[in-house]
Amino acid sequence: MESRFIDNENRTIKDAHTGLIWQESYAYVETGNNISWYDAQDYIKKLNEKKLGGHDDWRLPDRLEIQSLFEIAKPFQSRGKTFILHIDPVFEFSYGCCFWTSKTRWSGALGFEFDMGDIHWYPKGSHKGTVRAVRNEWQPSLMIDPNWAEKIKGY
Repeated sequence: MESRFIDNENRTIKDAHTGLIWQESYAYVETGNNISWYDAQDYIKKLNEKKLGGHDDWRLPDRLEIQSLFEIAKPFQSRGKTFILHIDPVFEFSYGCCFWTSKTRWSGALGFEFDMGDIHWYPKGSHKGTVRAVRNEWQPSLMIDPNWAEKIKGY
């Protein structure tokens, strides 16, 4: 069976179901701290300056994009421990379950939490989240392929 997530071996992961390219790592691993939504903008800017994976069009994911990575049947396993963070183990994960999205309203931004699958508004200046950058355009039609259920059996 074809894997949903493909390691591009350049610190990026391709999602075969959505067409999105994701950063393999994320800001918490690289900085050691959660960051504000404002700091997330600077983090994305630096990824683009470094041309992660050879590209300079990285951005914060929207709500549906980040939610597409949530997999209820997959607790995250790392270094012999099981964490209740529902994401495929192809992605690097250590700590920090709330990820900033591009969705904002006034002084708030949406954050998605991989432990419970919740989404919450947080002040943009709060240090509650982290970042996993994404690129390419969202293709939701790939997720509603009539053969989709057959493709994901065994995940």
